Amino acid sequence: MILFNCLIFSFGCARTVTQIVPYGKQMTVEVTLRGTWEVESSRYYLVLSNSSDLRVPLPPPQQLPEAPEFIEPGMTPQLGSTEAYYRNFFSSWAGYVVMENGGFFAAKGPFIQGQVVSREVFANLKEASNKITFTLDLSQIFDTLPDTIYFDFVTVDWPDSGPKIPQDHLTSTNAYISTLSGSSQSVDDPEEEGVSAPLNILNCRVVIQ
Repeated sequence: MILFNCLIFSFGCARTVTQIVPYGKQMTVEVTLRGTWEVESSRYYLVLSNSSDLRVPLPPPQQLPEAPEFIEPGMTPQLGSTEAYYRNFFSSWAGYVVMENGGFFAAKGPFIQGQVVSREVFANLKEASNKITFTLDLSQIFDTLPDTIYFDFVTVDWPDSGPKIPQDHLTSTNAYISTLSGSSQSVDDPEEEGVSAPLNILNCRVVIQ
């Protein structure tokens, strides 16, 4: 009887502890370039995905002949076919951020050919330097926050007329980050003398908070 009562007491005092996992709500990005950024003839893109299958147009000589430019969903390419851009690239994007002369803009997917893409400005440009920094509310890209975000940062030569050709991107295989609050990832990229200094990426650091 004593043993039985002790068991009842023990079971009666048992508690189930549920640990709350603190997921982040924002992503802070800092990109270091070899030279000072400029947005008169260049654009800078952060592309995000919830899948390791993320694909972006690559700089020469790794371009796809059927989709060699880095354009945004909804734009008409000067080279290649619109269908090829959606099939090879845009279908793998959850969304993207673009830095241009009007500031920082975010666009949320999915990106489907024939549908209008809406961009939302979320930050102004800062004083030009070799650092690009911004903080993005993750709800601007993801309706449901994934456990892991895959990313690539791409610099693009953007003339008023003529093809928009990517110049540099993150070549590392560790360009992904957990969405747990406090997670950080730093991705180094090699210096490339053949790429102009404002478009040559040296490092991309991402923090979830």
